[in-house]
Amino acid sequence: MVGAIGCKFALKAVSSLRDGPLAGHVRTGSFWAEESPRHTETYGFPFLTAQTHLVATAFVSVPTGRALARGLVLLGVGLLTGCLPYSCQPQPDRALYPSDSLSRQVAQDTPTDTLASFRSTRGTDAHPLAHPRTVRFTDDGTVAVSDVERNSLFRFGTDGTFVREKADGDFRTPFLIGTRGDTLVVFNAETNRIDFVADGRRQADRSVSYERPAPETLVYMLATDTTLYAKVVGQQMDSFIARLDDAGDVIARAPLSGPHWRYAGFLRAWGGSVVSLSGFRPAVDRLPRGFADGTTPDSLALVGFDSPMLERRHAFGQGDASEAPLLTPAAAPVGDTLFVLNVRPGWVQIDAYDRDGRLQRRLIERHEEGSPNFYPLDLDARRTESGYVFAVTIRSPEPRLKLFRWQPE
Repeated sequence: MVGAIGCKFALKAVSSLRDGPLAGHVRTGSFWAEESPRHTETYGFPFLTAQTHLVATAFVSVPTGRALARGLVLLGVGLLTGCLPYSCQPQPDRALYPSDSLSRQVAQDTPTDTLASFRSTRGTDAHPLAHPRTVRFTDDGTVAVSDVERNSLFRFGTDGTFVREKADGDFRTPFLIGTRGDTLVVFNAETNRIDFVADGRRQADRSVSYERPAPETLVYMLATDTTLYAKVVGQQMDSFIARLDDAGDVIARAPLSGPHWRYAGFLRAWGGSVVSLSGFRPAVDRLPRGFADGTTPDSLALVGFDSPMLERRHAFGQGDASEAPLLTPAAAPVGDTLFVLNVRPGWVQIDAYDRDGRLQRRLIERHEEGSPNFYPLDLDARRTESGYVFAVTIRSPEPRLKLFRWQPE
């Protein structure tokens, strides 16, 4: 699930996982529960204060506690999901942070271009996308997608046509975290293992284990051409970004100060920097790729970020709203531009920022009406001879992959 994902039984019986397998048959198929930061009420997870949102699903019955364990792992690796545009309760307070007020004015003065969709696919009847979580362009322009429900990797051609689905019994909640030449790098969140997949095959002899500091933490991984990185976020521990060696051991840590929810989001490589994304605030944190132990990240505000949820962001910060709004689930750097997926109710919007964090273009998909159930999950971008192509994975109203083009004037 895009976000911190759980299951119905997990909300009621977290202790059962600690004490051993659940007795009898556990029905986990009633609904998925998605979590967002909350000031007051908790549901038994020591790392997460949350308001529960019910999202329509279908799942299966299982005879043991394995599905519960997997639900908790999903909770520990997904983006903590806040309310989406128009799915929150109405927010009567129209106050904004001064920085957000400035950004709204900048956005209004920034040129808008059309984001042209050229492919939307759900896979095939034999190989349907169920929960397309992460997406990456490969060096040859084809598109790789990880499906955390099917525990598989999909490959689509440059035009979005289905090529193959790679299922492996050792894939456990796979997240794409990078590419190395023609090799996909995959983080199996359920088993804390990094796999390398080439020519459609998992190379077991290259697998690397990462020791999660505590089971109740969120972990986001990144693989560059030479280095592995991990961001660990937890309420009961100090959050940090770690630079790892080839064996998965920590070489250096950069501390992340402040509330843990501020750092929920993917890691990306942007030039000579590692960029830490945040789903709940219009800012990113940057570190040199070879950062030393104890280095403090540099925070970069995204000036020009506008959203219908900025008022709720202010209300949440003042303690007047129970849910933090999800502003952006993903971003993709290309050259000197950071493309940020801006959550909108029913269409894809991608904002383009320069290296100083200032908005340069707003790219908006053609649309006629909105949908409060629209839920984009991940974004990747690629430069072409004529412009850019974008790949976006979408969870609802139906699971699918969408491809877009943008040709700057």
